[in-house]
Amino acid sequence: MSPVVRRILAPVELAETREPDLGYAIGLAAQLRAELVLLAVIDTPATVNLIGRHRAMAGGGRDFEQSLLQDVRAVLQQHVDRAAAAGVRALGHVTISEDVEEEILKEALVQKVDLILVRSRGRAGFMKALLGNTAGEILKAAPCPVLVARL
Repeated sequence: MSPVVRRILAPVELAETREPDLGYAIGLAAQLRAELVLLAVIDTPATVNLIGRHRAMAGGGRDFEQSLLQDVRAVLQQHVDRAAAAGVRALGHVTISEDVEEEILKEALVQKVDLILVRSRGRAGFMKALLGNTAGEILKAAPCPVLVARL
């Protein structure tokens, strides 16, 4: 019998000042013997704006964007290596977009994941936590089951 959950998508929060905690995602993937897909979305309008401005000032050059992507890829590689040390096969992707939810849902479809694992603070009440943030938007439109883990 093949496992029900073979691939788990875990978005990586880049806005946190501290290191993203992917211990739960890695542990879950290890228990289920599933592959872990890590997705980082560079999403703040300010960052996207800075990238566009830099391109314009540099005559269309992509140095700033490439440097930013390289830094995020390095962070993702650390998490991929940490997962590998726990016996979990993992891969990481990074994209630039102002629509985080759309990118997560697209990645779920492209990677054909069986489960999306999102983190939620849940500080402002359960319904608001489910319906008013990224986790809530993903719950509404996900092509597969979603596990919302409280931070």
